[in-house]
Amino acid sequence: MVVFLNRFFAFVLYLRASSASVDSWNAEIPKSVVGLSGSCVVIPCKFNYPDGKTDNEFTGIWYKDASDVIYHKETSKIISKFKDRTTLLGDLHHKNCTLKINSLQHNDAGPYMFRIEIKDFKYLYKDNKVSITVKDSPEQPIISVNDKVMSQKETTATCIVSHSCPSDPPQITWNHNGVPTSQSQSQDHGQWRLTSSLSFTPSREDHNKPLNCSANYSGGKKVTSSKTLKVRYPPEIKNESSCKLEPTVCVCIVDSNPPSEVKWLAPSTAFPSSSIEQNGFLTIFTLHGWLGFPDAVHCFASNSEGNSVITIQVRHHGMIIYIAVATAAVLVTLVIISVCVAKRHCRRRAQEQHLMDLKADPNEIPTTPKSVLNSKEEKSTYIYTNNKDDLNVYKNWECDDKDLPCGQDEDEAVYANT
Repeated sequence: MVVFLNRFFAFVLYLRASSASVDSWNAEIPKSVVGLSGSCVVIPCKFNYPDGKTDNEFTGIWYKDASDVIYHKETSKIISKFKDRTTLLGDLHHKNCTLKINSLQHNDAGPYMFRIEIKDFKYLYKDNKVSITVKDSPEQPIISVNDKVMSQKETTATCIVSHSCPSDPPQITWNHNGVPTSQSQSQDHGQWRLTSSLSFTPSREDHNKPLNCSANYSGGKKVTSSKTLKVRYPPEIKNESSCKLEPTVCVCIVDSNPPSEVKWLAPSTAFPSSSIEQNGFLTIFTLHGWLGFPDAVHCFASNSEGNSVITIQVRHHGMIIYIAVATAAVLVTLVIISVCVAKRHCRRRAQEQHLMDLKADPNEIPTTPKSVLNSKEEKSTYIYTNNKDDLNVYKNWECDDKDLPCGQDEDEAVYANT
C-alpha cells in the first residue's frame, strides 16, 4: 500500500512537471510576412523553453507543412527546392530563431514552423505557423520635399521605401547631386522601412524639373518616384531683350519665379509695359509707343527674391534722324518769318499812329520830308538865280537833251529877280 501511494504521488508530480514544461515551450512568430518575388524575406522568430535546459548543444530546424525540411544545419537533410536558399540568422543560444529565405518564389507561400532540439528534448512549435505573401512588384517610394525651395539655399528631400530583407536592403539613388544619408527601421509583420535623405542646393535650372528617387531591390526589381521641384529665384533678364524704332517696340525677356514686375526707364521718364506674354518659363514685357530719341532705355525687373536691370541700346534709323533734323529746320524758319512779320506789322502800326496824332493836333507845323523835297528838285529843269552873270554858267545845264542845241532854251524867258 505504501509503495502504491509513493508511485501515485510521483506520477502526479510528473504530470505537474510535464504541464509546466509544456507551458514553457512557446515562440513569437508573426502569422504572415510579405516578400518581393526574386528578393529575400526574413521571418522574425523568438522561442522559449523550460528552465534547466542548459545544454550547449542546440539544433534548430524549419519545416514546411510540418514535413519538408527547408533549413537544417546538416544541409543534406534540406529538400532540394530550398538548398542554398535558407539561412538561420538568429543565435539559438540567445533564443533567436530568425530565418532568411533568398530568391523568393510564388510557391514559397508556406505555412512554415520551427522546431528546437536540446539534447534529449525536442519540441515543434506547431501553434506558431507563419505564411508568406509574395508580391510581383515593390511599393512606390514615398518622396517628399518642400513645396517651394529657394535658389542657392540648401534644402533636404526624403525618400521612404518598404522592404522585407534587412540584410540586403534596396539601394536608393537620386537624380540630383547632393549628400545622401539612410537609416532602416523595423516594422510589423517582418517589414522594414528604409529612409534616404538628400541634402542639396537647388538652382534656377531646377525649376519645374523632376526630382527622382529610385529603389533597386535584390533580384533586379526597380521602382522610381518623382516630384517636381518648385524653385524660387530672382529675375534674370535675357540678352535677347532689344529695342527698335520702326515702329517703336522694346522687348524685355525676363526669367524669374515668382513672375516679376517690370518698369521701363528712359533718361527723363518711366513707361509701363504695353503687353505681357508668358512663353514657357519666360515672361515677355513689350513697350509700344513714342520714346523720343534716347540712346538707351533701361528694363528694371523685380520680385520677392531680388531684382535685375539691363540697359538696352536704341537702334536709330538714318531716315528718322534726317526727318527729325529737317522738321527742326522748318520749325526754326517758321519762327524767324513769324518774328519778321510781327516786327513789320508793329512798325506799320507805329507810323499809322503817328499820322493820326498829327491830324489830331492843328497847331503842329507840317513839315515836308526831306525825301519828298529831293524828289521835287530832281524833277525841275529850271534854274532860278538873282545874278544875271551866272546865266551863262547854267545855260548849258541840260545840254544832254538831244532835241535842243547847246546854249538854247526851250523857253526863251529866263526868270530873274532884280
